[in-house]
Amino acid sequence: MSNIAMATTYETDYYQWTIEQGKALRKLVNTHQEIKDLGEIDWENIIEEIEALGRSEYSAVVSLLRRQIEHRLKIDYVPLEECYRKWKSEVLAFKKNLKGKYAPGMKPKLEKQFEEIYQDAVEIVQAEYDVDLPKQCSYFLDDLTF
Repeated sequence: MSNIAMATTYETDYYQWTIEQGKALRKLVNTHQEIKDLGEIDWENIIEEIEALGRSEYSAVVSLLRRQIEHRLKIDYVPLEECYRKWKSEVLAFKKNLKGKYAPGMKPKLEKQFEEIYQDAVEIVQAEYDVDLPKQCSYFLDDLTF
């Protein structure tokens, strides 16, 4: 991958960049013993920290998605009209925050985990309010992230 492509990936999909850089550094260190033997550099922890940055971004996106779904469920199923405006502003805030953290490379993993995220949101809303909620999610990932 060229330096221009790496810079572009870093700017457009930070999550994917952390995955790629972690893999590249592991490959480099494992194939060049002379690099591994540089005692001043803690390669394993450097690689782990880069990968952890991507995991942290992903975790933040999952949290924001779950919170957005919680509030959408409240708007759609909790009969407290005096709260709707606040919940709508929260949905907007979560969506705006997602915009800054979401990266295209996260989408495949989010799609696999989406039902679990939805079920977690259902459980949270049902713990707060005595309401029946749909077993299946009627929201779409693309609508929540863009």
